Amino acid sequence: MATARIVLDTRKAKSDGTYPVKIRIAHVKDFRRLGTTLSMSKEDFDKMMSGKNLKEFHKSARYKLDALISKANSIIETLEPFDFDTFNTRFNQTGKRSNLIFLMKSKALEFEADDKIGSKNLYNQAAALLTEYINRNRSANADRLIELQISQVTAKWLADFEKWALKVTYQKKVKGSTEAKTEQKYSKTTLSMYLIRVRAIFNEVISRKELKAEAYPFHKADNKAGYKIPQGINNKRALTIAQIMQIYNYEPQTQTEDFAKSFFLFSYLASGMNCIDIFRLKWSDIKKDYFIFVRKKTENKTGGTNKITIQLNPQLWAIIEKYGTHKISTGYIFNIIPANATERDVKNKTATAIATINTGLKRIASKLGITEDISTYYARHSFSTNLMNNEAPLAFISKQLGHKDLKTTQNYLDSFTTEKAEQYQSKLLDNDLTG
Repeated sequence: MATARIVLDTRKAKSDGTYPVKIRIAHVKDFRRLGTTLSMSKEDFDKMMSGKNLKEFHKSARYKLDALISKANSIIETLEPFDFDTFNTRFNQTGKRSNLIFLMKSKALEFEADDKIGSKNLYNQAAALLTEYINRNRSANADRLIELQISQVTAKWLADFEKWALKVTYQKKVKGSTEAKTEQKYSKTTLSMYLIRVRAIFNEVISRKELKAEAYPFHKADNKAGYKIPQGINNKRALTIAQIMQIYNYEPQTQTEDFAKSFFLFSYLASGMNCIDIFRLKWSDIKKDYFIFVRKKTENKTGGTNKITIQLNPQLWAIIEKYGTHKISTGYIFNIIPANATERDVKNKTATAIATINTGLKRIASKLGITEDISTYYARHSFSTNLMNNEAPLAFISKQLGHKDLKTTQNYLDSFTTEKAEQYQSKLLDNDLTG
């Protein structure tokens, strides 16, 4: 089987004295060196490969190279027998590529190289589900198929895939019992997230003229017969103001509960601010009694122009004073993300902190009789829903949520509480109307 490894090509130095870093692909007694965008001195290369006392430059380079090695190995696994020309075409993503599974995995590797782990996981999960579907009728001992010709994927194929996926089940253990119950494995929401990625691949392939536009299987204005991606169910995750006040007045019994209560309330009072944005806040973001931030999730789409301003009320200041670090203008306010952390370190640290918050929230909710399966995400929905029910302007809610347009906010807030609906309906007639 072919192998892939990172090498420094020292045959000829570049003008700055560095050497090209390459990926060496070897098979039997033959090998090829594939170029990368990186070059290093011998000292830096040896240090990077040692993995000891690495600087940010070494970490970043090694991370990108590991992603390329992973990509090379995934291609090698699909080639039987191995062929250098075919490998080179797929690795460099040139020529007409027709395997949808391969394209999905290649896209995942692109996102991994850019530190976009969430997107990487969605593409890999979608590819895994597609693979499961095309292998559904094969015996356990049969070789797994990993080829799905993109030309095979028609509107009918996608409709059949959806029906199958929504029937897939798994056994979920019943809490406090040895028994298990059958649960639906993939919801319409999950399936929608996966199929949006499949559609994105089709858009890219057609834009590169690797597939005829007429083969596009998805619904659009000029293709009414195309497949419609199922709409995800918008499960409301909002607490009432009364429930928020229960949490606000709750006296934490442990450090975990205090940590969870504090950051849940910070998120709620700071316009439903996501925890990852809270943890990225720096002292330099504070200007007197307010701070300004741009959502990490949308900063690339908006170019950093969609700034959100938060008034620092006494409750937010109290949380900052309790959990804030020593004030350094360039440092993070909260001691969650270490200074000089890589993007992967940031994701790992924030994921751990959010898991701790969710654990504490569930304990608090259980003691307060709040039955919802509460998480940090409830703070954002509670902020927007409670503002809506208090008749705050939609434009204000939209701006504070960091949405690009009002339609997004309207979809986000697609229902009023029962109490508010009753209140509006009670005004359909004049209360003083008689007779």
